[in-house]
Amino acid sequence: MDKRKVKLWTSQYLIIILLSLVMFASFYMITAGFPIFVTAISDDPAIAGIMTTTLMTASLITRFFASIIIQKVNMKFLLIISLLYFIGTIALTFVNDSIGFLIFIRALQGIGFSMLTILVFTISSNIVPKSRLGEGIVFFAMSTSVGTTLGPLIAISYLANYSFQSLMMLTLGLMAFSLLCSFFTKNTVKQEQKKELPQTTDNEPFYKYMFDKRVLLPSILVSLNYMTIAGTVNFMGAFGNEINVGGSISQFFIAQGIAMVLVRSFSGKIFDKFGHRILIIPGAISGTVGLILLGFSTSMWMVLVSGALFGIAFAIIHPITQAWALTLVPPEKKATANSMLLIFIDFGLAFGSFGLGFLAKFVGYGMTFTYSAAFMIIILLLYLIGSKKAERNIIANERDKP
Repeated sequence: MDKRKVKLWTSQYLIIILLSLVMFASFYMITAGFPIFVTAISDDPAIAGIMTTTLMTASLITRFFASIIIQKVNMKFLLIISLLYFIGTIALTFVNDSIGFLIFIRALQGIGFSMLTILVFTISSNIVPKSRLGEGIVFFAMSTSVGTTLGPLIAISYLANYSFQSLMMLTLGLMAFSLLCSFFTKNTVKQEQKKELPQTTDNEPFYKYMFDKRVLLPSILVSLNYMTIAGTVNFMGAFGNEINVGGSISQFFIAQGIAMVLVRSFSGKIFDKFGHRILIIPGAISGTVGLILLGFSTSMWMVLVSGALFGIAFAIIHPITQAWALTLVPPEKKATANSMLLIFIDFGLAFGSFGLGFLAKFVGYGMTFTYSAAFMIIILLLYLIGSKKAERNIIANERDKP
């Protein structure tokens, strides 16, 4: 038997990682940039939150149909079309800068974001060899997380010195690079998948491939986590002005990114050896402390410490909860689990952006971050209560197997 290690770092894998890194950085540059620009012209943080809520609502609705479309259309072709579409929505920002038109653009971008995220996640999982699936998915997730962290960092620093329109020009260039990468990808639907698709999609009701109650708790936890992330992405720039540190507040994302990369470098191995409990509990506690500290920050050292603590939570809660969710379902339901997680992430970003933006009008940005720590406390409580029940269900299912 050939025990040689199957190659992971192929040209196709490198291309999809690079494409995803640049694409996520561009997207979160826009996501962080829009609230700063809109707050400046409207002086209303709730409007800024509505921008992201509109985007995530459109993305959420699109997700219910995107998985079906992907099964029927060549993925490389769909990726190219989706990138062209998203580039077109960025170009529309130069047409009109009224609040109503910008909200409309965010809705259009939500559709494109939904298609692009599902496509890159599906393509990457098909490229990774089955024998190195965990390792491959972790590195891919690292690329998207680094992009998610770099985007706000670049946007906040950039807008402290340059215009919103020039930021949009920069994102146009970056998305054009992602488009160039897409031409070198290959359609990744494997022959065995093609044989299985008719049996898995035609013989079962549609809703059974969109929902599985076993993944509900992990999905809720991830949603709550992204409600807090919505606050840091949308309102960090305005918070920098509130505490008189200006664009330097972007260093929060540097601290977050460093902590995230360090923790992700070993958290997967810990999960494989000891399970999720040893990670999620300290992750939620770290996120709680980080957000409370951020809310009371008056100097950059406090901002940096809070960024590192929040980065630990960011590094742990989403990927470890996702890995845990995949252990709760049989192999044929992994697509359902991933779909549910993405839908709940969209909901968390949408609700968090609008709700925290509305709250910021009354209590200020600092106290908004402090209050958002309640989401982390809820994550901890729900996990402690629900995870034991989930474990009992797994044991019961294993006992019932023939």
